[in-house]
Amino acid sequence: MRWNLTILISVVVIAVSYGLYQLSYEVQALEKNIGKVRSEILVNEQAIQILKAEWAYQNRPAAIQELTAKYLPLLLVAPYQVVALRELPERQMDPSVKNIFGVPIPRTKPRFKRIPEIRLPNGALHMATYQLPRAE
Repeated sequence: MRWNLTILISVVVIAVSYGLYQLSYEVQALEKNIGKVRSEILVNEQAIQILKAEWAYQNRPAAIQELTAKYLPLLLVAPYQVVALRELPERQMDPSVKNIFGVPIPRTKPRFKRIPEIRLPNGALHMATYQLPRAE
């Protein structure tokens, strides 16, 4: 009986020591992996800092102004290019679009009061204004 117990305990000790041996190698491999991941994180953080610096450099007003001058050539508007709406020619309607005018337009909600149209004098250009409805 003693020999059976001794053999059983020695088998258990051998199995546990083999498991601990494998576990120690697995822990060492995971520590190496953690070291690699940490070094990759540092490299990525440095790359992010470089990208932020490049972004700040590209967002300088002078650089943006150069790019807009290169890709968005804005020309000044000459006075003869501005006309009144009534001076524009009548737009010709496509026959397929004329059917849209048969769609009913929703009425204004009763709680909103209509603001009367403001008639502007002819000839001069005026700045658009917004007028709040008066509380009565």
